[in-house]
Amino acid sequence: MVSNAVSLIFSEMEANNYSFNNLHKHVVIQINDTHPTLVIPELISRLLLKGLTIDKAIDIVSQTVAYTNHTILAEALEKWPLKYLEKVVPSLIDIIKYLDAKAKKVYPNPDLAIIDMDNIIHMAHLDIHYSFSVNGVAALHTEILKNSELHNFNKIYPTKFNNKTNGITFRRWLLHSNPELTRYLEGLISSKFKKDALALKQLANYSNDTRVLNALENIKQTKKQQFIDYARTHYNVELPLNSIFDVQIKRIHEYKRQQMNALYIIHKYLEIKSGIYPDRPISFIFGGKAAPAYKIAKHIIHLILCLQQLINNDKDVNKYIKILFVENYNVTVAEKLIPAADISEQISLASKEASGTGNMKFMLNGAITLGTMDGANVEIAELVGPKNIYIFGKDSNTIIELYQTNSYKSADYYNNDPVIKQTVDFIISRQIIALGNQQKLTELFNELVGKDLFMTLIDLNHYIKVKDQAFKDYENRLTWLNKSLVNIANAGYFSSDRTIAQYNKDIWKINL
Repeated sequence: MVSNAVSLIFSEMEANNYSFNNLHKHVVIQINDTHPTLVIPELISRLLLKGLTIDKAIDIVSQTVAYTNHTILAEALEKWPLKYLEKVVPSLIDIIKYLDAKAKKVYPNPDLAIIDMDNIIHMAHLDIHYSFSVNGVAALHTEILKNSELHNFNKIYPTKFNNKTNGITFRRWLLHSNPELTRYLEGLISSKFKKDALALKQLANYSNDTRVLNALENIKQTKKQQFIDYARTHYNVELPLNSIFDVQIKRIHEYKRQQMNALYIIHKYLEIKSGIYPDRPISFIFGGKAAPAYKIAKHIIHLILCLQQLINNDKDVNKYIKILFVENYNVTVAEKLIPAADISEQISLASKEASGTGNMKFMLNGAITLGTMDGANVEIAELVGPKNIYIFGKDSNTIIELYQTNSYKSADYYNNDPVIKQTVDFIISRQIIALGNQQKLTELFNELVGKDLFMTLIDLNHYIKVKDQAFKDYENRLTWLNKSLVNIANAGYFSSDRTIAQYNKDIWKINL
């Protein structure tokens, strides 16, 4: 892929009679996560064929390439054995070794090495050493990169690091996905927001306007009915129109903590069984896929499917709560589900989510965020204010310190808190095992009690408390609808138009 991209760039340089000594004056290459890292040695290799010296080529490439980091998780920062690349790209190996040696000569700290002592190539290190810009994708994410995960690099390259908070294509996630809301906004505040998403701010002028709030409720009910019809046809699940749509759609991963949502559902199921009923029905909707080799993630899906079968077929419970796990979740389904959502579940362990973009899509369509102070949730909270978002959980600094000191022990929470123990034990209860695979359920149980790498149990009680409060607040319809209005009005900041303009202003500097 990167080889073809370089061929295209070079052909355009030649067609315009540009000197390759000035490549950096005509071209910017944004490395989007570590996957296209080999564009760096590939560019150098091609410049050598144009007659440049290797050091001159490196200097030019370092002024041409910028790097976007999209993750804090070490597992997603690619590291490849040198022997793999020797088979796949043998022509680039000498260049990669030269780049490694050049960096080590100036910065001998082994933590900064491109090729480590085990002959593993660290792609992110290659990107950072030989680029002119390194950016994170949310304010908190960038600060964590600078102060924690990439701190050593920030010390030697402090001027390289910058933030570019992610954005979404609001023309897809509002105009296309929610034409009913689009038409209403157009009649209320004009169509300016179609080109300038910040114009949505005008909606704030109608805060507490009963007529507008009732119109927003009618639109939400329409979108919910549309999804109910879709779910009935495609999944054979009947969701009540008067229910709260509590939605968590994202990749299945322990750090995103779908397992904590499942534990809340267990807690609610046990409450109902004991005679404590919610004020209105709740529809818990999940969607997402797990990596094929990620066993625990697949076990989390298994648990949710077992709960879906148990609860949806229990006539004493299913009048109060329903579960839907969306099969083969994709953008087409998201376009239907996001406009129907009441609550947006953004419950990742603080310090682990780079930004999230689903949180922005839900906000744009009037769902209220229930989440931790993680990723772009932090910026959403700043924009809408504390009354219009539900925040719970430990903060990122606390979580980072717990990792550094290795002082979180999930077994302590399990053994010392009866609510936590009751919900976790239900994973291997007779009712669940009768519906599922005992080995998978036991492995998930053991993971939560024995490891819990992403600290599900540390936030569970606070999550239950805040989520219960959100459901209670939903009953005050005008207050809830005003929260929804405030979210829509402030969603314009998260347009990708703004993000791209910031990349251009600070990094690309394209004259448009």
